[in-house]
Amino acid sequence: MSNENKTPPVTPSWPPAKAVDTFIRLVLLGGLLAWCIMILAPFTSVLMWSVIMAVALYPLFTTLARWMRGRSIWAAVVIVIVGVSCVAVPGYITGMSLVDSVGILRTHLGGDELKVPQLPAEWYQDKGLRRLVADRWPADNGAVAEFLQAHLEDIKTIAKRTLQALAGFTMDLVMLILSIVIAGVLLANAKVGGKVAEDFLDRVMGRNGAAMVDLAAGTIRQVAKGILGVAVLQAAMFAVGVFIAGIPGAGLLTVVALILCIIQLGVGLVAIPVLIYAWTSMGATAAVLLTIWMVIVMISDNILKPILLGRGAAVPMPVIFLGSIGGFLLSGFIGLFTGAVVLSIGYRLMNSWMTGFKAADNG
Repeated sequence: MSNENKTPPVTPSWPPAKAVDTFIRLVLLGGLLAWCIMILAPFTSVLMWSVIMAVALYPLFTTLARWMRGRSIWAAVVIVIVGVSCVAVPGYITGMSLVDSVGILRTHLGGDELKVPQLPAEWYQDKGLRRLVADRWPADNGAVAEFLQAHLEDIKTIAKRTLQALAGFTMDLVMLILSIVIAGVLLANAKVGGKVAEDFLDRVMGRNGAAMVDLAAGTIRQVAKGILGVAVLQAAMFAVGVFIAGIPGAGLLTVVALILCIIQLGVGLVAIPVLIYAWTSMGATAAVLLTIWMVIVMISDNILKPILLGRGAAVPMPVIFLGSIGGFLLSGFIGLFTGAVVLSIGYRLMNSWMTGFKAADNG
């Protein structure tokens, strides 16, 4: 047979055309995905908190919708109105108090010299605890004042950062209100949203998608009720006491109390100094009443947690602590809430993956 009739061997092209097409598609898809992420990045905390609130409030939403004979949209509207009112009114009062606190800080740190605030003259005329404090209070030329003066720049740097954080409170408040509105929209479309989430996770994790949805929802509800809910209630009770008693810097103290409650350090760290101030600056009757109220506030978590948390914390307290602090450093005030919940979800998902995925209780 002649060699002329043989078909010459085909040399494959390199790189293969199919591989090039796949690579180009992946690049375009990855670029589009990265672009979408960059667009949504400024709203990550707000959207995350909206989803968390929608999941946490879903049982209440379904109950309210049932009372309204299936009017789910009106149930969502009621939740939004109540939620915005519960945030806007206390937020405005706290914000006005924060403005006063910022003014005091600027007064003492505005010049080249650090001004040590002096006590009223009546403190030196008193024969009780106030006189004891006044005798040990540093004068402008005292040793404490000299020490503070020597570290003036470091103190001013810390104070400026504190002022910036306080100045961002208004924006955080607006973002929180916006997240409540978005949560209402998500609640009104809860069935569609739940189906989309389950389909997406089924695509990513196979048959474990539904179990992951149940686990995430259960974790959110446990942490939201047993950790964040207790923290907000304790901070609200603390705020009632300090505002009614007329404690200076009540707004700032309330924010600090909320942070301490969320990171599980307890309201006592700020309540005890308040009581010391009350016993040195207020009448005996007012100080006694405030003390009784603060004791109730400090022990309230021992009553509230078993009621709201149920069978125990979804995750260890160190996870809540790290999540809250990390979220605050990453996303500001809203990050206190989202960080604790997101890290808790990650912790439980990791445990479930290591021990074999099982559906979680919805809490």
